[in-house]
Amino acid sequence: MYLKELIVDNFKNLKHQKVIFSAGTNVIYGSNAQGKSNLLECIRLLSIGKSFRNSKNRDMVCFDVDYYYIKGVFDVDGEEVTVETGYKLNQNRFFKVNNNKIKNISELIGVILTTIFSPDDLNIVKGSPSLRRRYMDASISMIKRNYLYDIIQYNKVLANRNKVLKDVKFKKESARLLDIMDEQLSFFGSKIIMYRRQYINNLDLIVKKIVQDISCEKVDLIYWNNVTDKIDDIKSIKDLLLNKLILNRDVDIKYGDTKYGPHRDDVKIFINGHDSRIFASQGQQRTIALCLKLAEYEVIRSENGENPILLLDDVMSELDENRRKYILNKVEGCQTFITHTEKKDVKGDKYFLISDGLIISD
Repeated sequence: MYLKELIVDNFKNLKHQKVIFSAGTNVIYGSNAQGKSNLLECIRLLSIGKSFRNSKNRDMVCFDVDYYYIKGVFDVDGEEVTVETGYKLNQNRFFKVNNNKIKNISELIGVILTTIFSPDDLNIVKGSPSLRRRYMDASISMIKRNYLYDIIQYNKVLANRNKVLKDVKFKKESARLLDIMDEQLSFFGSKIIMYRRQYINNLDLIVKKIVQDISCEKVDLIYWNNVTDKIDDIKSIKDLLLNKLILNRDVDIKYGDTKYGPHRDDVKIFINGHDSRIFASQGQQRTIALCLKLAEYEVIRSENGENPILLLDDVMSELDENRRKYILNKVEGCQTFITHTEKKDVKGDKYFLISDGLIISD
């Protein structure tokens, strides 16, 4: 699949314009703070429905206007697919696929596949468990269409359960409500745990191979949760989680918080047998992040039988020449967008200069 045409209107500093892209490598170059990352943010937004920079809708609207609009025209297996999104201040954002408005963001996931590399990927390795959970969720959503729905439902029930736990007027009615919520949490939570474990196990195998190709390090990924570390049967996971929620209810009531479930998950990343957050240098952490993203790309491609669109946001400057070549060889055959400050430093099929939000094709 590839993006043929992008129409953008008032997205951050990108004013109204239409851009035609190459199905190969598109190099987006220009000085800092001119809009290069904003362009990639548009593409990612059409793919997963959210900004990879965690921008809020109101912050994505261009200064002095009250709306933004983005439309992408894609080629998917030879068929034209359009994806649109827009937002107006104080109104709800919308998404359309082939001119049909979608009700839930989960309907958007999987229509357009993307993998993004950015400097912030380093935080997957050195940051908090919540960042690694977010990384897992974004990646798995690309290959499991129902996964995002399960995550959304789980988080809704979890928020309601914690609200009930904090209720100082706890009564029998609340206890009966917690019984229902625990059943729901264990139902959705068990599926999330199973999907995450399968994904990280697959990712670990691919990461090991990539690390061998570009480094002499040994990297291990271990999926961690506080329910079970061995069982892969979804019914058994559900029963175990439900049992933990029930047995730990008094403690949860005391602290007003749910202690067990996939909202506590993490991915332990080891380099040469040591915790990468503590013992890995910044260079080693960058290597791990690079390998994670390349492995993610391979998993998405393998599971969907389609090359995802690759977005490389200001990462080439941080890599040596050999690793630049390795990445581009590894993803050969897919559409790639590369942002960089200098045109001459990157080989591409089509070049675009961005200056003050204006995209100019060379």
